Amino acid sequence: MKLKTFSKLKLSFACAAALVFNAPVAASNSPTYVEDGVLKWTNGDEVALFGVNYNVPFAHGYRAIKRAGIDHKTAIDMDVDHIARLGLTAYRIHIWDRQISDHQGNLLTLKDGNDHLDLFDYAVKKFAEKNIKVIITTISWWGSGWPEPDPTEPGFSSLYEKYQMNQNPEAIKAQQKYLTQFLNHVNPYTGKTYQQDENIIAFELFNEPKHTASPQKSAAYIEKLIKTAKDAGVTKPLFYNTSEQGYDPDFAKALCETSIDGVAFQWYPTGLVKNSRFNSNVLPIVTRYTNPFADIKACENKAKMVYEFDAADIDNAYTYPVMARSFREAGFQWATQFAYDPGVIAHTNSEYNTHYLNLLYTPKKAISLMIAAQVFTRQQRLANAGSYPQNNQFGEFNIDPVNNLSELNSETHFYYSNSTQSQPVSPKKLQHIAGTGNSKAVQYSGSGAYFLDKLDSGVWQLEVYPDMQLIEDPYQNSSEHREVRRLFQTEQNMKLELVGLGNSFYIKGLNENNDFQTQAKSAEFKIKPGIYLLSKKQSVDSNITAKIDTDFNLPELTVKQLNNTPHHHSITVFHQPQREMNQADKKVFKVQVSSEQAIESVELWVKYKGHRDFTALPMQQADGNWYQLNLPNTQDWNKAGQLEYMFVVKQANQTTTLPGYIKGKPSDWDFVVKQDANNFPLYYKTNLKLKDAPVTLFDANQVQNAFVYPAKAKAQWHYVSGQMGNGLAFQLSIDGLDKTHNPLLRATLAEDNSMQNKQLAGYNTLVLKVKSASATEHLQFALLNKHGLAYGASVKVGTDWQYVLIPLDKLKPVDTILPQAYPMFMPPVYSADKVKAQTFSTDDLTDIQGFQLSFDASAYQNLSNWHAVEIESVSLIKR
Repeated sequence: MKLKTFSKLKLSFACAAALVFNAPVAASNSPTYVEDGVLKWTNGDEVALFGVNYNVPFAHGYRAIKRAGIDHKTAIDMDVDHIARLGLTAYRIHIWDRQISDHQGNLLTLKDGNDHLDLFDYAVKKFAEKNIKVIITTISWWGSGWPEPDPTEPGFSSLYEKYQMNQNPEAIKAQQKYLTQFLNHVNPYTGKTYQQDENIIAFELFNEPKHTASPQKSAAYIEKLIKTAKDAGVTKPLFYNTSEQGYDPDFAKALCETSIDGVAFQWYPTGLVKNSRFNSNVLPIVTRYTNPFADIKACENKAKMVYEFDAADIDNAYTYPVMARSFREAGFQWATQFAYDPGVIAHTNSEYNTHYLNLLYTPKKAISLMIAAQVFTRQQRLANAGSYPQNNQFGEFNIDPVNNLSELNSETHFYYSNSTQSQPVSPKKLQHIAGTGNSKAVQYSGSGAYFLDKLDSGVWQLEVYPDMQLIEDPYQNSSEHREVRRLFQTEQNMKLELVGLGNSFYIKGLNENNDFQTQAKSAEFKIKPGIYLLSKKQSVDSNITAKIDTDFNLPELTVKQLNNTPHHHSITVFHQPQREMNQADKKVFKVQVSSEQAIESVELWVKYKGHRDFTALPMQQADGNWYQLNLPNTQDWNKAGQLEYMFVVKQANQTTTLPGYIKGKPSDWDFVVKQDANNFPLYYKTNLKLKDAPVTLFDANQVQNAFVYPAKAKAQWHYVSGQMGNGLAFQLSIDGLDKTHNPLLRATLAEDNSMQNKQLAGYNTLVLKVKSASATEHLQFALLNKHGLAYGASVKVGTDWQYVLIPLDKLKPVDTILPQAYPMFMPPVYSADKVKAQTFSTDDLTDIQGFQLSFDASAYQNLSNWHAVEIESVSLIKR
């Protein structure tokens, strides 16, 4: 379905001019106030709002949508509808003042040929229609380029460095003029100024300021901005940022001693812009938010908001609810993720490559955010959820990182981000279902999200979204020319088990151009994306159906601008080869295949390297367009060697072989095998090793593991020549040690080296092939278990290449190295003192998350030297 189009509102010159130059007007009563450090509604109830940032009116999103020839307001309509569908209640944005002001601080609007503010006004109105509350950060300072170079912009802040914004008199004067005009700008879609609009509940004055002057001078600047806002008629709470300033208790104290109403914080616990997916359990990183300013007495009467947060470069479906719980435990009343991707360009993830969130393109992650919103509203402010990992089950929520699952299971709500085996708590009282995959209430073969809401006895509304096909890692560098995921409106099977609906209920399409009607048989039916009415009886009271919002917006699913990319084919495939298996492993082959045309079958064609003929084996369809085959453990497929394989996809009008999107199948007489970069046949490959062979966790000569830079590390990483000049080794060094933490590396397992299907019973020893670079070193090596907690041991490493053996039963809890987070004051480690289990469980080997390395400072007398180790490999063996 194509997006709906709307005519743009046209303003006369005189009207547009009035919007800029109107005088300050009296504000309506504020919808919120702060009392004893708590943000409250006017009725005295505490505020608890959770949502997203969203940037289409500005910056790259604006330009990319314009380049694609898509109407911005149409894009906003779709995204706001989807954000509301996720049950989110908060919207925050930092205004790109450079795009809507001139050098003197005057506001630029439609009359000036500038539509950014008009689009923002439109978005504010659309969020209000969905009862999604708004906090506006009035000044951003940043240029609007990212990820592109910054363009030349007219705004006043382009004249100054960030620190000058709170020191230079001319910069402050321009800000005051801008603030006065901005706060009294009349939104033509609401007829109200921002400070009159009751759906806007507060303002944050400056996004991520940089203060280099004394705390007293900083406080004086903040008071000037507060006075400017109040002189403009603002009575709503005002917030100011502290976390981006870093650990500066003097600044925090001075800020809290001003007349500001609240303090704004951020949290990017896994850092930013890794340019690859972070594939490990990060729950130890997010289980608690640390606020080092919590004990400053002056801050006790300030409300707290999280203006931006995300677990960047993470694709899992369980981190957000834990972050929401951590926020509530720390006393936050507002939290907005950065940033929701516009659906019309989300197939590229070009806007902010380190972030990726969209209902259509990241359905599991989006449902996880929906569950997080419920955590934020159901958890009491300041409530302690207990210690990790025992707190993975709290209240009505369950966090299961092994199965990539978060869920809410209450009497009325059943939400799950991935397939679950949980039974609904009270099937008779169930009112709302949201999820992906399968549950005891819904069996669904598609890969998109779905929603079920009870309207009356025996009457439900069903909303189904398109299938999402993986293509490649979405966290690489930004590009509008890269397609990372694709949508398909394919027909899928669904079976429901809902009390009161029965087994032969009626299904009727409700959204535009959806005239689908059928009757379920044994509670099963086929369904395409859309909005549907499910009813036990054929006729339903019109008073019930009249309440249904039948708007169903999707982007154009044919990606015209990507026609020339390598991935643009009628069939789309995602497969992650594994570099090795051994004879005892489950030899699992999985591939996700999608097409607008029906797929009749998918086969695995496999042979040993050096053999001529392939063997064709039929694959079984699983959930979400995945096909799977466990290679038979017969003599034919149990010899050590290298397996070469392809997938053959059969449709009514064509047969396609992958990789290479080759017409036909390998047994055809005229089949043409494409060549790889080394002029070898383009096959998928995996090495089949002997039973009990070493299992590789890291190999410097293989595809790089996902490395994460540790917090507060001074480490340098280099690839150097391996033993005898053969191959590569990975060198890690520090120029001088600290007395406490000397982290070198945190690494997750490479995506082509999963442990999930390996038979690891009896593997009891780690083997490191390692040497020091110049002198004897003392290295601490630790495995990260299924909870992401480190169990390690210290070893002495000499200057000659050696194999260092570490029995797994010698691993004890050590401090877990955390990534460099933002804000920088977050803890560098998760303390071993918090770890309950004192021994490493070998039962968890298939779920290990990776490993970490550091120097053991306690073993050194001289800490000032340069220290380095070189590692070729890390393996598990039986001994």
